[in-house]
Amino acid sequence: MDEKTKNLKIMIVEDDPLIRQLYEQVLSQKGYQVICVAADGAEAIQLYRKLEEKPDLIILDFRMPKKNGLEVSQEILDYNSSTDILMISGDPILDRKAVISRGLNVMQKPVNINALLQEIRTIGGY
Repeated sequence: MDEKTKNLKIMIVEDDPLIRQLYEQVLSQKGYQVICVAADGAEAIQLYRKLEEKPDLIILDFRMPKKNGLEVSQEILDYNSSTDILMISGDPILDRKAVISRGLNVMQKPVNINALLQEIRTIGGY
């Protein structure tokens, strides 16, 4: 793992505790800095605003309680338009074109961990 990868700061926003734990465990084992984890959209916004060091990448579930992924991504991008966001959705009605047009990256659930890691490397420019 190179220095650039080690320095990539990631926030995970996922309401399913098993998936959230899996992402955190795998990304940490691969040397990424998981700096923040949230269980719903409202918590994500609250935690994001409190972070002194903002994440380079946010892995964001689409369908969550309190605020969905599109609402969360809009608030975060309004705050910092250069934030990279990877939206992960198991929702078949998610309009991929609308999400992509907002500058978001998209993956469909179920997520293959190797594909997730490759997507993170691609987004990070590795």
